[in-house]
Amino acid sequence: MQIDRKDYNSDQHDVYKALSVKQPYADLLTRVVYRDESGEYHAEKTIEVRTRNTNYRGDLLVCASAKPELPGRMSGVTCGFVELYDVKPIEQFTPEDWAATCIPEKDRPRKGYGWMMRNPRRVVEMPIKGQLGVYNLIVPKGDITEYPRAMALDSDGWDIVQQHIKPKRK
Repeated sequence: MQIDRKDYNSDQHDVYKALSVKQPYADLLTRVVYRDESGEYHAEKTIEVRTRNTNYRGDLLVCASAKPELPGRMSGVTCGFVELYDVKPIEQFTPEDWAATCIPEKDRPRKGYGWMMRNPRRVVEMPIKGQLGVYNLIVPKGDITEYPRAMALDSDGWDIVQQHIKPKRK
């Protein structure tokens, strides 16, 4: 549940820097697709294009905008954390940078900034009302919970998982 700024109490609430992003880009920024040799996690989309620059660096809670509503994608919810570590003008983009935006060539803007993101971490989806730009999202303490990246299983647990992921033969 999102809290109004006037009701904020540091003992009862957490404050996160948040960014609303339209689907499918919110999911593409926060879903881990691989882990490199150094152990760093990466998403399919690692650059978010914005019209404005920002001096903010650090964790951002990516929230899916209420619109558009796309089949198979949640809208108006928290998606996950990313680390905003740099910004550069799109005039300096390389072909690899454009690929990292996941924006089709015909839809690419001519001016703006690329917000460089890394270290995606999914969170349990929670309904929110987004805002423009980087904003403070105030929620009750403990409401934002990251999904685990790894899980310890004993052999019985592993057998159960295997039963659910192996294709069933007819």
